[in-house]
Amino acid sequence: MKKFLALALSVALAALALAGCGNSGSENKTYNLGDVVAAVEKANPVSNPRDVNDNDLTLTMLLTKDNILEYAGKMSNDQGNSALILVIKAAEGKAGEVKTELAAYKTSISSGGMYAEFAAMEEMAKDARIVEKGDYVVMVVANTQGADYAEIDKAIDEALS
Repeated sequence: MKKFLALALSVALAALALAGCGNSGSENKTYNLGDVVAAVEKANPVSNPRDVNDNDLTLTMLLTKDNILEYAGKMSNDQGNSALILVIKAAEGKAGEVKTELAAYKTSISSGGMYAEFAAMEEMAKDARIVEKGDYVVMVVANTQGADYAEIDKAIDEALS
């Protein structure tokens, strides 16, 4: 009886250990942020690109830095171009807050009030994409030279698959 009990407990412990090692789906998947940016940039070329930096996140986009573990992104350094690709790995449980803050930024850049020569930028920003997947949040604003949001959506989906 003792051998049977020891064997049963051993099997149960082994099953528990194996269950703990399983992947619970895409929520736990990790992505190379630079690879995601590069994949989206194929569908949304960024003219005269520059890297998104800490000042862009905190001073321009008004994101809470404590909610962000890491990020990568490119934005156009041309005044008349709206192109933006931003990929954020949020702190655990903070992706929703990051998405909300990015939505507020989207509203600020698409709600009008800029000079008339920036109307095309505002128009592209109205349809900007903000996608949350697990702890990752992606924001893409199409470039003003006519990037196609259908292609951008496809690139985001493929990059986060």
